Amino acid sequence: MGRVKIARKSTFIDMTAMSDVTVLLLTFFMLTSTFLQKEPTTVITPASVSTEKVQETNVLQVLVSPQGKIWLTMNNDTSEQWSNTKMREALLDNVTSLYNEQHKNKQIKFTNQQKQTFSKLGAFGVPLAQMGEFLDLADEPEGLTKMDNWLSGEDPNPNHKTGIPIAAENNDVTLNEFQMWIKAARMAGNENLTQAMKDGMGVAIKADQNTSFEIIHMVMDNLQTIKQNKFTLLTALKAGGE
Repeated sequence: MGRVKIARKSTFIDMTAMSDVTVLLLTFFMLTSTFLQKEPTTVITPASVSTEKVQETNVLQVLVSPQGKIWLTMNNDTSEQWSNTKMREALLDNVTSLYNEQHKNKQIKFTNQQKQTFSKLGAFGVPLAQMGEFLDLADEPEGLTKMDNWLSGEDPNPNHKTGIPIAAENNDVTLNEFQMWIKAARMAGNENLTQAMKDGMGVAIKADQNTSFEIIHMVMDNLQTIKQNKFTLLTALKAGGE
């Protein structure tokens, strides 16, 4: 007796539900992810066994290159009251006041447009006397690229200095510009940031593993001089067996 042949049917899988789930997951990760900010220099932090995480908000990060250049980033709450935009504008106003108190003959002032540009910056760090010129680049063609080149030290103009000065210009100046920025952050009005700085979690030093101890010691000494005695050193988690 012959074998009964069963008619073959094509297999159909409805992918609609899977596509909907994929789109929802993609949307979720896009809305909740924190994008890494571009930094003026690549820093490879030293390894350690510490597993304590540094907070992502209400923190002032001090970026230190092996050459001793210093830049800052300031991340505040995501709330409307203490948003990054408002707090960075307040930061610039405060550091301007501190600078003008010590430089009676070299006063600086920033326009509302320059303040708005500063409020959108990730990392910042040029001498305050050149900050206005730096912020004005945002209005030029390829302005963001020019600003990135200035910060990274790739600007062809030799007069464009990068890095926040950490040495006093003369004996008449009580605070150098690095100390001014730190004090200005404490005065910015964000109570959560101020408290975090008091607790030692609000200031994080991120230095390259090849940065000399003398440079790191100079940064820490500058912080302690203005009573910022607590701070965090960023490290990479050491792999097992190292």
